[in-house]
Amino acid sequence: MCRRGFTSSPSSPAMWSSFTPATAGGMYRRLSCLLLPAVMILTFTLFMQPATAATCGSATYDATWKVCCNGVVGSKIGSSTQCCGTVPYDPTWNVCCNGLVRSKIGSSTQCCGTVAYDPTWNVCCNGLVRSKIGSSTQCCGTVAYDPTWNVCCNGVVGSKIGSSTQCCGTVPYDPTWNVCCNGLVRSKIGSSTQCCGTVAYDPTWNVCCNGLVRSKIGSSTQCCGTVAYDPTWNVCCNGVVGSKIGSSTQCCGTVPYDPTWNVCCNGLVRSKIGSSTQCCGTVAYDSKWNACCNGVVKSKC
Repeated sequence: MCRRGFTSSPSSPAMWSSFTPATAGGMYRRLSCLLLPAVMILTFTLFMQPATAATCGSATYDATWKVCCNGVVGSKIGSSTQCCGTVPYDPTWNVCCNGLVRSKIGSSTQCCGTVAYDPTWNVCCNGLVRSKIGSSTQCCGTVAYDPTWNVCCNGVVGSKIGSSTQCCGTVPYDPTWNVCCNGLVRSKIGSSTQCCGTVAYDPTWNVCCNGLVRSKIGSSTQCCGTVAYDPTWNVCCNGVVGSKIGSSTQCCGTVPYDPTWNVCCNGLVRSKIGSSTQCCGTVAYDSKWNACCNGVVKSKC
């Protein structure tokens, strides 16, 4: 029991003159009374604090039995516990699918969005689990299909047509017999079939003029707008076909003319007046004898 006594100053002569074994015992007891509480608190703190203490946010936990998952303390589930968001789970029996714990389905379980599936029997198509169709199953959007017998055309499954099946928009076709013209399947016309818009044609006999199929006119057929013409005999003047006038035919607007004998004055064909013919507006004149003054032809002085 701790009691007060011996009030003399430790450095006073009275203390040392009265210092006896009994007095020493009293001093020890008083010192023990002062240190005992601090020793008890320190001992309690040391022995009560777990050796594996850790912090999770502002909380302290025992890492032997608990785990910290994104700031939340949870109980361990097995020795290999992992976190799925804020939830602890045992990866031996479960899998984490986009933040949700799911039961494993077989040893090779995978995730399809938030769903667990076995890739041995299923396939994940854009977040949806589908049953496999054959060993080479593939996905066409959210649909599973067997590429041995089908083809995926812009998200639509269709039946294969021959070994070289291709897609024309969402429609499968055989390029051996057909051609795809702007999203429409057309029958081939000859071995060199081409497309003119949505129409198939044979370039051996036809030509495509601005989206319209025209018959060829000679081996050098060309197009003048939507009209086919033979440049050997005709000329295209601003979208209008006209007959050639001489070997050096030119165009004056939509009219062909021979620059040997004529001149084009502001879109009008005029006859030449001498070798030095020029234009004054829409009028032709001979610059040897005349002059153009403000659009009016006048004789030279």
